[in-house]
Amino acid sequence: MQLVGSGRARLGLLFLLAVGGPWQGLSGEDVKPPRVGDFKDDFKDPKTGTAVLHYRMRVPEKLPSRRTLGLIVAFHGLHSNEDGLTGFAIDAAKRIQIVDEYVIMGGKSKGEGWEPTDDKVVIAWITWVKETYPIDPRRVHIVGMSNGGGMVKRLGWANQDLFASVSSYCGVTAEFSGAIKGPRAPPARGPMSPAETKTEWYFVHGDADKTVPVDVSRLAVKQLTVKGYRCIYREIDGADHVGVLGYSEVVDDNFRFLHALRHKETPVTKDERAALTSMASKLKSEKAESALPLIAEAARIGGAPAAGAIKSALGNADVAVKKAAMQAAGNVILGREIALELVKLTKDKSSEVRAAAFQSLGTLANWRYPEAQEYLVQTARKSSLAVDDRVSAIQGLGQAIKVMFFGWYEDKDVPWCLVLLLEDKEAKVREAAFAALKTGMKDTFGYAPDLAVAERKVSAAKFRSWCEKVAGPLKAPGAKP
Repeated sequence: MQLVGSGRARLGLLFLLAVGGPWQGLSGEDVKPPRVGDFKDDFKDPKTGTAVLHYRMRVPEKLPSRRTLGLIVAFHGLHSNEDGLTGFAIDAAKRIQIVDEYVIMGGKSKGEGWEPTDDKVVIAWITWVKETYPIDPRRVHIVGMSNGGGMVKRLGWANQDLFASVSSYCGVTAEFSGAIKGPRAPPARGPMSPAETKTEWYFVHGDADKTVPVDVSRLAVKQLTVKGYRCIYREIDGADHVGVLGYSEVVDDNFRFLHALRHKETPVTKDERAALTSMASKLKSEKAESALPLIAEAARIGGAPAAGAIKSALGNADVAVKKAAMQAAGNVILGREIALELVKLTKDKSSEVRAAAFQSLGTLANWRYPEAQEYLVQTARKSSLAVDDRVSAIQGLGQAIKVMFFGWYEDKDVPWCLVLLLEDKEAKVREAAFAALKTGMKDTFGYAPDLAVAERKVSAAKFRSWCEKVAGPLKAPGAKP
C-alpha cells in the first residue's frame, strides 16, 4: 500500500530541488509548496482517502533549496497523542538553537500505544516526509518515551539503514540480541566495528521509575555493548517515569548528540562527494577568509565522509583555520580518525590550538569516545607534562563528567582520575580537578585545594570512598550498586 500526505503537490518540490528555483511546475505554472510552520494533519491512504495516522509537524518557515534539513520523529507514550512528545522535541531543539535545521514531527498510534502493526504505516509516513521536504537522509533520528521508547528501540533495530540515532526515554522492553549467556567482550575497536558503522543509541531512565523498571534500559545498554554498538546511558537518581523529561541538561545533551550525528552507511550525494574532495585539497593552505565557509560546509555534511576535509584544515598553518576545524570536530561527529588527529594537536606549538584540541576532545569524551577519554585521563595524570596542558585535559574531563553527576558513572576512569588528582603536588591541577567535581557534588567533604597536606588527605579519602560507591573499585568495571 502506498501512502501519501493530504494536500501535497510533489511535482513542484522535485522541480525546486532539481534547480533551486521558485515553487513552479515544469511548465511554469505555480504549484502549492509543502506546508510549513507548526501544524496538524492526517496521513492518508490515496486509494481510499482514509486517514491512517494523525500527526503534528513543525517545518521551518523557509525551506532550503538542497536536501539539508534533518528529521526528528517523536513517539508518544501509552494513552497519549501526537502532541505527547513532539512539543518536547521542539522545545529541546529551540533551547539549543537547532530547531530551524529540522522537520520535527510526531504521530498518534492506531491504538492506545504503539504496536508492531503500526510499523508499516510509520515507515511509509517517514518515507513520504523525506520525499516531500528537503530532508538529508543521513540526518534522520527517532526519539521515544515509555511505550514510544520501546517503539523506537524495535523500529530502530529493525531499520538501521534509515536512522542515524535512536533515543529512548524509559523505553519498555525490546530485545536486541536475546539473552546474554555469561560475560562477553565487545568486538575490537576499529574502522569496521559496529561502533564506527552502525546506528548510535542514547538511553535515559530514572532509578525511581515504578512504571518501567530501570533494569530494562540497563539490559538494553548491556545487549548493545556486547554487540559492539556505541551507546550512551544517562540514569537519573530519584527520577520517576515522567520526571526524566524534566532534566533539560540531559535532554539538551541528547539533542546535541543527535545533531552531531550522520548516518554512517547512507552515502553522501555525488555533488557532496566532489565538493569534499575539492575541500580536502583547498583546506591545506587556504587562508581563514576562504577556509571558514568550506569548513562550515564540510561540517554540515559531517560524518566520516567529511573527515578528510576537516583533517586538511587541521593541518593548515593558519591558527584561525585550525581552531575553526577543531570547533567543527567538537560539534559534529566525524569519526575515530578525527579524534586521533585532535590528540596530535594537543602537542601543537600554539597554546590556543592545544587548548581548542583539548576542548573538542572533552566533547567527544562526554559522548563516550574511548580514544578521547583515555587520552585525557593519561594526560591529566602525567606529572611530567606542562601544568597548563594537564589543566586543559582536566577541563575536558570536566565536560565528560557533567551529565554523569545525575547518577550513572559508566566510564569510571573519568571520575576516578579527577578524584585522584585532588592529591596532586601541583596546586593548579588540584584546583582544576576540584572545580570539575564540585559543580555536581552535593557534598565536597570539606575539601579545598589549598588545605594543609594532612587535612587534604582526609577529605580526599572521603572523595575516594564516594567514587568507589558510585563508580565501583578503581580496578573493576564501573557499575552502579
